[in-house]
Amino acid sequence: LLDQNRDAFGYAKDGVPNKPVAAELTAAHPNITVRWYDTRGEQFHAKAVLVHRADRGLLLAGSANLTRRNLADLNLETNLVLDAPADFPALTAARDWFDSLWHSRIGPATLPYAAGADDSLLRRWKYRVQEATGLGTF
Repeated sequence: LLDQNRDAFGYAKDGVPNKPVAAELTAAHPNITVRWYDTRGEQFHAKAVLVHRADRGLLLAGSANLTRRNLADLNLETNLVLDAPADFPALTAARDWFDSLWHSRIGPATLPYAAGADDSLLRRWKYRVQEATGLGTF
C-alpha cells in the first residue's frame, strides 16, 4: 500500500519515488499486488513493513523512509523490529490495521495499481539517480 507521491508538505510532487518503484516491483514480481492510498492533499506516510507467515510475523516500523539513504545510516532514524509468533497481539493489531486500510474499511479508499500506474522513463531515471546519490528528499 503506497502513497502516489502527488503531494508533500503542501507542495505538488511528480510521483517520485513510489510510482517508478511500484512499476519496477510489479514488472519484476507479477504476483505482488500494489494498491495506492487515495490521498487528497495529505500524505500517506506510514513507514512499515509487515511480513506474516503461518507461525511467525515480522514488523518493521519507525521514522525511516524505506530507502538506502534512510536505512543505510546516512540519515539518523529510529525503527523498531518485532519478530514474534504470528498470534502475538502487536502483530495481530498491525495485520488488522493494514487489512482495514487495504480493504478501505477505515480512512479514504485505496485504489488499484492501474489507477495511478506510471512507468515514465524520466521518473524512473530521476528516482534511480536520487537513490544512488542520496540527493533525494525521500
